[in-house]
Amino acid sequence: MTRKAVGHVVMAVLGTLAAAIGASRAMTLSAGQSNIAQLLQQSNDIVVGTVDSVTDGIDDRGIAYTEITLNVSEAIRGELSGTYTFRQFGLLAPRLSADGTRKMMPAPDGFPKYTAGEGVVLFLRPSASWTGFRMPAGVTQGKFALAPGRLANESQNAGLFYNVRLQKGLATAAEKQMMSIGGAANPDTFLSFVRRAVRDRWIETGRMSLADGRSLPRNPPRPEANDPHARPSGPQSPAPPATQTLDPNANNALGVTPR
Repeated sequence: MTRKAVGHVVMAVLGTLAAAIGASRAMTLSAGQSNIAQLLQQSNDIVVGTVDSVTDGIDDRGIAYTEITLNVSEAIRGELSGTYTFRQFGLLAPRLSADGTRKMMPAPDGFPKYTAGEGVVLFLRPSASWTGFRMPAGVTQGKFALAPGRLANESQNAGLFYNVRLQKGLATAAEKQMMSIGGAANPDTFLSFVRRAVRDRWIETGRMSLADGRSLPRNPPRPEANDPHARPSGPQSPAPPATQTLDPNANNALGVTPR
């Protein structure tokens, strides 16, 4: 590929990324923060693991990337296991291209940051069809740092349980407390909540939805055909049964979490 062609490729990728980031930020600004219902709906893999290594480089198309290698201890949704490696756009730090003619830039501000040895819970969207890059749902909202007694995303779980409606009786007492208090969550409580939401298909059956009545697609996104790691999760959802829901304006741990 000629230098000129590589330049066109890089510019096209940057344009696509800018549009995607703009759309994501617009959605975030209009809805506050991505809540748990949106993270569940947008992710086709949800994993618990430890970051093994974080490296960067420039691929054979001239596109800068950061590569994250994860040791997966649990797949809550999907079939990832063992060592899983994925990439996102941008370098860890700026550098010159191999021929010294271009300055290659680091990942844009607002992209997730990873550290070797870090425990994480990731709500992963499907890989991009052309670049293969992969990001958490909600960008930084879907990457949770996991530490003893504490689990939080970059915004300290702001808005995570805001505007969420659950069928009555789904949440345990500990989960209601987690949802009402906000902030960093107890890992056991949070992971139990997510496991049940995935296993019992709360989004797909309408038992978890948006409290303001906005439509939320019922099925997680399907992976791209060329992504061997991400597989669709479960069958297509049936029509949801009629259910009794909790009032989001009442003091019942829904819709009242501080942003």
